[in-house]
Amino acid sequence: MSILVRPPKRRLDDIEGLDQNPRRPSRGFNQNTLGSSTTYSADNGRFDERLESSGEGSRFASPFRELNSGRGSPTHIQDSLQTQRKFAQNASIVLIGIRGTGKSSLAVMLAATYGWRLIEAERYFQQVTGRCRTAYKREYTLPEYRRQEALVMESMLMEHQENCVIVCGSGDVERNGQIRLREYAKTHPVIHIVRDLGSIQSYLKARDTEKVRRFLELSGPIYRACSNFEFFNVSEKGIGDQPLAKDSERYTQWDAEVDQRAMTSTPFLVLKRLQRNFLRFVAFATRNTTQLKNQLSPFPLHMQPIESRKFTYSATVPISCLLERDLDIEELESTADAFELKIDVASTPSAHLGTETNLADSISQIVAVVRRSIIVPLVYHVDSSVFLANQNSETSRRSDTSYLELVQHGLRLAPEFVTVDLSFEDSIISQIISTKGSTRVIGHYAPNHSHPRGWDDPEYLAIYERAKKLGCDMVRLTQPATSIDDNFAVERFRHYLKTLPGPQLPVIAYNSGPLGRQSCCFNPILTPVIPRPLVSESGVKGLPSITIKEAQDALYASFVLDPMQFFVFGANTTYSLSPAMHNAAFKLRGMPHLYRIHQSPTLRGINDLVENPNFGGTSVSLPYKTEVIPLLHSMSPHARAIGAVNTLIPIRDIETSTDNALDMEKSRSGPVKGLHGDNTDWIGICNCIRRGLSPANAVRPSTTGLVIGAGGMARAGIYSMIHLGVQNIFIWNRTVANAEKLAQHYMRLKLNAFGGSGPSRYQIHVLESLQDSWPANYKQPTIVCSGIPAHKIGDQPAPNFQLPPQWIESPTGGVVVDLAYKPLNTPLMRQIRALSHRGWVALDGLDVLPEQGFAQFELFTGCRAPRRLMRTVILQEYKEEEQGEEYDQSAMQTRLQNLDGQPM
Repeated sequence: MSILVRPPKRRLDDIEGLDQNPRRPSRGFNQNTLGSSTTYSADNGRFDERLESSGEGSRFASPFRELNSGRGSPTHIQDSLQTQRKFAQNASIVLIGIRGTGKSSLAVMLAATYGWRLIEAERYFQQVTGRCRTAYKREYTLPEYRRQEALVMESMLMEHQENCVIVCGSGDVERNGQIRLREYAKTHPVIHIVRDLGSIQSYLKARDTEKVRRFLELSGPIYRACSNFEFFNVSEKGIGDQPLAKDSERYTQWDAEVDQRAMTSTPFLVLKRLQRNFLRFVAFATRNTTQLKNQLSPFPLHMQPIESRKFTYSATVPISCLLERDLDIEELESTADAFELKIDVASTPSAHLGTETNLADSISQIVAVVRRSIIVPLVYHVDSSVFLANQNSETSRRSDTSYLELVQHGLRLAPEFVTVDLSFEDSIISQIISTKGSTRVIGHYAPNHSHPRGWDDPEYLAIYERAKKLGCDMVRLTQPATSIDDNFAVERFRHYLKTLPGPQLPVIAYNSGPLGRQSCCFNPILTPVIPRPLVSESGVKGLPSITIKEAQDALYASFVLDPMQFFVFGANTTYSLSPAMHNAAFKLRGMPHLYRIHQSPTLRGINDLVENPNFGGTSVSLPYKTEVIPLLHSMSPHARAIGAVNTLIPIRDIETSTDNALDMEKSRSGPVKGLHGDNTDWIGICNCIRRGLSPANAVRPSTTGLVIGAGGMARAGIYSMIHLGVQNIFIWNRTVANAEKLAQHYMRLKLNAFGGSGPSRYQIHVLESLQDSWPANYKQPTIVCSGIPAHKIGDQPAPNFQLPPQWIESPTGGVVVDLAYKPLNTPLMRQIRALSHRGWVALDGLDVLPEQGFAQFELFTGCRAPRRLMRTVILQEYKEEEQGEEYDQSAMQTRLQNLDGQPM
């Protein structure tokens, strides 16, 4: 019998045995009639021989059938309509997926980060019945097992509706489980975890690739029908390929991570990018603003809505390009403000992914791969037309059904933005908007031919008003330019919309084609641009006609923006690596700015900077990080709490200035009327801690941090730990009185962790002697930040500092951030690198410097920083300057070669 045959519809209370449940809680599911269910069995990784299907009459038959795809599919439209994707803040989260997808590891990460209870369905079944599923099946008949399974499933979901992470196994997606999960998904996030065939086959130790593929084809639609979100677990090289040959059936990727520490230097960081991506995905999908701020706060531009900034760009990348060849995602995204993934295919080639996959799986995998390398929002755009190579290279318009299902599948992936083609009927667009969840909708209209009256045609205003009425969050309008005058017409159109009464939607309006490039340069919001690696393909696949650099060149050449001068200001800045880093970034972005050294023996030297009408901002070095504070008109909350600034931004309009440097006008010259102070040192430290802290050492209430020193950088280190949620922080400094003064400073402030609604319950303690044992009531530190210099200062010899062995006995290791880089290979770094086999990760000053530089670049320019380029320049410049010291050239070369894939 085909498992895809539609069984008769049943109500929840009609299912056998539900009236016998002795543990039914007072709250219940909505008892409305549900759609039919489908069954399949994959207990303990066995492939049920019943998994054969003719596909006839199946509600799970491929919704891409009109595109000649017979493969598995996203959720059917009828199911998608029930998905509102709006949940209570503390609604429990369910993870489902077949064995080998890594859902158990993801659940551990999520529960640890949220501080929620972890519920494993397999273990819960054994706790309730006293037997594992296999034993229960042997002892009882199959109908009795099914009844008990239904009782346990309902009990588990009903009793854990808040503040829990629930992991469901394959047995929970049998007949009755499907119904319960679909009902639960109306009020809770149910996330389908997906993985590539090769990783699953390796996990299950299955030799028959075709059988595994068939298994995935049939199970995929069933899991999608039971869930409202989808996360593709991109396999990492290393431990991800070998999990799972341990005795316990619940042996997870997480267990493998811990067990294999002795095999490589840092295997415990293999899951780091997965942890970061998954936590960010869940936070956005569930509208958990606290956790989302926690993930994004170290990046200043994330705190400002993209539509409130001027001249932002979206890098447009067709999915066909990503499927056809390997492309460097970070280079595609570099300096862009958003990454637009254009779904321009009807089916997927098999060469790139290594196996013939269905379009839905390919989209999920590509989105996951993209998200691993970008920090900007993702725009998910389904092209209403597709290129059909077998039909004389013509394009064909997608049917309403296939278009809707592709967009609905995109919403399952929780992109920050999704476009809706306004050429479709209201009913199609309304279905998308009603299920958008946290995703913002851009109404998109791009006719193939310009209207007779161009932008003066009343139809454009009507389309804008229609998008507004339907509930779009933004509108994107474009048409092919037939003359240069069309560029002036679109300017008039944008200006006219601003004059309309009442609140208006942000508008992206420009002309396409070579004649329309001028309008692209002056469109202020999310202008589509072509990434540099795809420039050779300009004119094909509907790609934009300009790059970010070309658009920026035009703005400066036409005097819309002015070239600015930036500085590093201090008493001894000749060694600074910042000028090379920032100047390289300016050049890549197309900004004619200049970053120079300004050295001064006194603070009065700041006057030379502010008297310059083209002054754009300055980095502040020692000894002026605190001395400059009395000169400031405003400070960021970060700088105020730390009590030091390392970044100054000019204020040219005192009346509208705020405590946010990003609110100030960028790249416009004029008299400087005040200075705004900020601090990005803490951001550099915070990002390095995030990068080096393994998932096994995720911050929990019991996590302990240690700060070495009591100066300005130690202040920034403590601040970063507080905002990461570390509640137990210790300070050691040679002068105990200074350490106590620093501890009292932060205890008086009662700061919040990222996104916290109230003061954090942190405590600052002082360690008096390096010979003391670690305090018995606190766990060993897993986060250490050293803010003391490693070089000789005046007549004082180099500290030659190392951590006492009794302070670094954490069984899971940890991360040590040494802010010194003169010299780079400090005694502390040598000590920690020698302990890498125990799980310790060492990050030095050359890791911190570019991280804080990214934030400074955003504050100076209001634009995204080219992260990899800035990292590369720092390492190259240091390499050339430090040949005289004890210098490991091969180690530096290795660092340069391994820049790819660094988190954030």
